[in-house]
Amino acid sequence: MLTKNRKNKLLKEILEILLACAISSSFAFYFLYITSISIAETYLYNRHIILNNIQISTFDVWIKSICFCAGIVIFISLFLFLLGQKLAYLVYIINSVENLKQNNMDFTINVEGNNEFSELAESINFLALSQKELFKQEQALKEEREQMIRSLSHDIRTPLTSILSYSDYIKNKDNITNEEFNQYIDIILSKAEQIKILTDKLLGKENNQSEIIENGKLFIEQLLYETEEILEDKFICNIDLSGCDNFKCLFKVEDLRRIFDNISSNIEKYANPQKDINIKVTHKEQKLIITQQNYIKDHNNHVESHKIGLKNIKKIVDSYNGSFNIYKENNIFKIEIILNTIN
Repeated sequence: MLTKNRKNKLLKEILEILLACAISSSFAFYFLYITSISIAETYLYNRHIILNNIQISTFDVWIKSICFCAGIVIFISLFLFLLGQKLAYLVYIINSVENLKQNNMDFTINVEGNNEFSELAESINFLALSQKELFKQEQALKEEREQMIRSLSHDIRTPLTSILSYSDYIKNKDNITNEEFNQYIDIILSKAEQIKILTDKLLGKENNQSEIIENGKLFIEQLLYETEEILEDKFICNIDLSGCDNFKCLFKVEDLRRIFDNISSNIEKYANPQKDINIKVTHKEQKLIITQQNYIKDHNNHVESHKIGLKNIKKIVDSYNGSFNIYKENNIFKIEIILNTIN
């Protein structure tokens, strides 16, 4: 409706300007003519000058010509002044487009009037805003993708390290029983499958379906065993499952593995190897509570932390409407993870 009302609005405004200028110049012409004739007659009368008919006609033409020229000058001046305001707004729009380019669309054109120029300004503002929003969305998607790549790359590193460690252990151990061999092969296959799942997620082939874990305690015990296996060469791990009865839960198995892998990775990088690692898992009131505590490395051996592992844990826990808390006091670091289980 607004666009229809604006159709040919600029042309109407220009015609109105022409009409106003014509009326003004006509008024000026007649005003100057009458005033000039009156002044001339007064001047001639005071000096007792009498003109004949030819002189009167010549003088009248001369006055009319001067007044007409004055009217033309007034018409042109007024028209250019009023039209110049419209043209000045057009120049402002052109300059504003250049400002939009220089400021990456972070600029707004002031909308003035109600004609095609104002409609043009609004259209440019709309396009600039759309482009700006599109750029923000692209940046957000890019940052999200980069964050996901960093997160998954961090998560892939832990099972890959386990595969390399177990493979090297099997290769270099002289006397290894079939039972030990099969046990380590099962762990390597499990970690390889974990890497495959993470790479599928990286490629956008993630399986988003959760599954019911009937024996949650047994599964947690398995994850803790794998965690202890990874850390046992450098750390003494104290595992406490005394407060954990059997439970059922609805999770993606891979998400729980990623939580414990990130815990292991965080311990390896930042925990003091001279102090014990304490991991406690309890289950009560349909809440699975995982607590991990360690002493932080001294400042001489401190590694700069980007907190990618902790961010990964929080993101996973948040996806299940759980809670993730970090406590740091003196030289002790502690995390608490709370996840909801089912009946």
